[in-house]
Amino acid sequence: MHLKTERDLMSREGARRFRLTGHHETPARIAGVLLFSGLLAASCAPVATSEGADQDAAAGASGRTATGGAGGNAQLGGAGGGGSTGTAGRTATGGSANTGGSAKTGGASGNGGQTASGGSTGTGGSTGTAGSSGNAGSGGKAGATGAGGSGSGGTTGTACGGGGGCDGSSSTPDASSDAPVDASLVCIGPAVSEDPSLRHPGPRPDANSSMCGNVNWVVTDGVCCAEYCSNDDRSERCDLCGGTGSAQCTVVSSKACTSGQWPEVHCVSDNEPWHYSRSTHFGLTYGGACAFGLYGLCTKAYTFTDSQLGGLCATFCNTYPDLCQDPATTTLRGNFAAPDGDYYTQFWPDLPGDNDNYLSCGECFQLVRTKKDGTDYQSGETGYTPPITLQIVDSCPCAANPKWCCGSGRDHCGEVSDFKYGCPLPPAPPVPPLDHDPLPNESLHLDLSDIAMSRLQTGDANGLMVDGVIPTRYRRAPCPVTGNIYILLKNGGEYYFAFSVVNVSGLGSLVNVEARLPSGDWVSLIRDPNYEPYRPQERFGTWVLPQGKGPFTLPLALRFTDPSGRSVVSEQAITSWTPPATTDATLKQFYQDFYYINTGVQF
Repeated sequence: MHLKTERDLMSREGARRFRLTGHHETPARIAGVLLFSGLLAASCAPVATSEGADQDAAAGASGRTATGGAGGNAQLGGAGGGGSTGTAGRTATGGSANTGGSAKTGGASGNGGQTASGGSTGTGGSTGTAGSSGNAGSGGKAGATGAGGSGSGGTTGTACGGGGGCDGSSSTPDASSDAPVDASLVCIGPAVSEDPSLRHPGPRPDANSSMCGNVNWVVTDGVCCAEYCSNDDRSERCDLCGGTGSAQCTVVSSKACTSGQWPEVHCVSDNEPWHYSRSTHFGLTYGGACAFGLYGLCTKAYTFTDSQLGGLCATFCNTYPDLCQDPATTTLRGNFAAPDGDYYTQFWPDLPGDNDNYLSCGECFQLVRTKKDGTDYQSGETGYTPPITLQIVDSCPCAANPKWCCGSGRDHCGEVSDFKYGCPLPPAPPVPPLDHDPLPNESLHLDLSDIAMSRLQTGDANGLMVDGVIPTRYRRAPCPVTGNIYILLKNGGEYYFAFSVVNVSGLGSLVNVEARLPSGDWVSLIRDPNYEPYRPQERFGTWVLPQGKGPFTLPLALRFTDPSGRSVVSEQAITSWTPPATTDATLKQFYQDFYYINTGVQF
């Protein structure tokens, strides 16, 4: 049992293995344009290289191993418009007299306070309705009613319905970058995709077990997966029960090791349902698969015992104070997590690409420590700690972590049998079949940073962790980040550039990033295509320019689209491919790996 130290995880040599390179911010806030697009744009995915600590509950470690390689790419789509006035939604009514979405409910007039014109004269289709009734989602508080148009606008709609959607928003389509950030979202389409005619993932290329890079992994249905002993619910391999192919050696279902087919989430409210789970922790690293760098790790609330890492975070927080600042009502910075690999990498039928076309990077969750029986500690009771908010920055692949990260009914975490919701995870009983696709009510395992785990166990980022695994409950939450969207520029030039996108409010994740050519045309970036398709849960989160595009000129405009279909444009996102000149030797060295740029815009 070995728990890697900060120095083990954070060495500069280790950081280079994760291919991290520089970034910076421009001090001026650049005026941005808030756009609302119609149908969802597109997304693809990248490579992951991540090496974690041994996964052992007694030692408190649950790290992961993940390596990158070569692979194909998936092309991204455009950010379609919702109508002549830019009405907002995957299903919003638009056009002069037609529906501008995909004929689902949830038109633009359900934007809770926004005037949602259905066309140049304000008519929303032939009857002026916003979708079928203007209902943008189910559940939750309804926002303010929106007008059906400035002309013959038809019926008014509610923002999210009366039973579980999102609060209304008063933001307007041309909101400036100086507008206050509001974590509440307006549902522009159905909160969760329920289309019965969903596309299915494409077949995987042929692979064999020798390609997996680990003698304890085998290829099943084109993906590398784990195996363990069926007679030992704590085992993580088969060498103690006769080895691969023996009667008691069980190969984990490929459904746990591929891209998960979770319901597409297009809206997140501040009142999402809770899920019961348990959490481990895996140290402190800036090498997560999302390629966020120091973002998500650094916080002024934590005293780093590794002086090198502490120095990097001190420079980061001084240079980018917004990215180290917690929101007013919760802790966030330093709280990061890696979910099950089939949640980190997903397949969304609505997005282009046959496999691995959505990454959960940047999504936020609220997390509470519970008692072993699943009940809550009360404020003032011994054991009580405040809830925390965390962001997804990494993946916990099933192949490398069969004990915790393979999904309900497939985990081998027998050491937490005294947790009511520990092993297997809900839904259970009855346990779902081993070859099941992700279920809407299925719980995730969230592998936490040491900072997040310390806060949950002690209420203090610097507190002493006693337990390696704790019972929790969690729910998805709007990301309450402070400041604007930033990019972490890896490298750049007129024909090629690559960067990660961090600090996205609201839904937290992105489905499309586009760059504007001098002609005015937009080019969709793709997720880094250099990964092994038989290890999809390790895709790297960087956005890169496809081959053959360009040249681009500076300043470079970027357009960001989140899963709701909303887009924001930063007209001068990148004004230089190199960090600003400085005589500060420490900062100059820092910029070589961590050059973040403030885009000046936010959702």
